[in-house]
Parts: sequence; C-alpha cells; structure tokens
Amino acid sequence: MPTFHDPLADAAEASEALRGLAHASRVFDDPADTYRVFGDLVAGVRSLRQVLDQLASTHLNARDRAFDDDGNPAAGAAAALAAADELHQAGTLLDQAHDRLDAAFSHSGRIAWHPEPVVDQAAARERLAARLGPDRASTGSPQGLSL
Repeated sequence: MPTFHDPLADAAEASEALRGLAHASRVFDDPADTYRVFGDLVAGVRSLRQVLDQLASTHLNARDRAFDDDGNPAAGAAAALAAADELHQAGTLLDQAHDRLDAAFSHSGRIAWHPEPVVDQAAARERLAARLGPDRASTGSPQGLSL
C-alpha cells in the first residue's frame, strides 16, 4: 500500500508493481480487460510526470547543498542543474508518451470484444479437405489435414 509520505518506500512499491504488471500482462484471458489497464496506465503516467517535476524542483531548490565527491560546491550545483534539466526533458518525452497512450486508450475504447469463437475441429478438417481436394487431404503429409 502506498504511504503517501515516504518517497523511498512508495518508489520501491511502484517499481515492484510495474514489474508485476509486466509479468501479468503477458496474457489476457479477456482482451476487454486491456481497457481498464490502459486507464490505470494513463493515470500512472500522469503521476509519473508529476514525480519527475518534483524531483527536478528538489534538485533546483537544494542545489546549495550539492557538492561533488571532492567537496566542490560549484561542481555539485552544476550536477544538480544538469539533473533537473534532464528530468524536465524526460518529462517532456513522457508527455509525448502520455499522448500516444491516451490515443491508444481512445482507440481501444471503440472495440467491442466478442467471446473467443469455439472451433469445431471436425468441421474445420472437412472444410480444409474440401478446399485441398481429395489427393492432398489423404496424404497424411504436413501439407495434408493436420490442424
């Protein structure tokens, strides 16, 4: 559960949740479930954008406390500014990803998923045999009737 006050714990939990989603989303029993996942991902990307902005602000606001490993405050402040700049650029790219994800979400919302069709194997073999003709259907070769 998110703490809403401990960024270290919440970041670790978010990472683990995304790892779990990456594993769980390999297979969907019902493709209609993808729509709900889209909605949660769109919300998650918006929150991630906010996190990037807040990380950048922290780097900017606390740069007077930044030093490099040799104790050089100018180098530390320059690194803090560079980190903030990279975070802002990542946020801009994330905005583009959000827009693409939102567009995919919109397209997905227009799909009316039907149940998976039940395949009658015997009928499928008969239809295939009729298309192939009797000489190919009876060969038993890989190009015959194996489904």
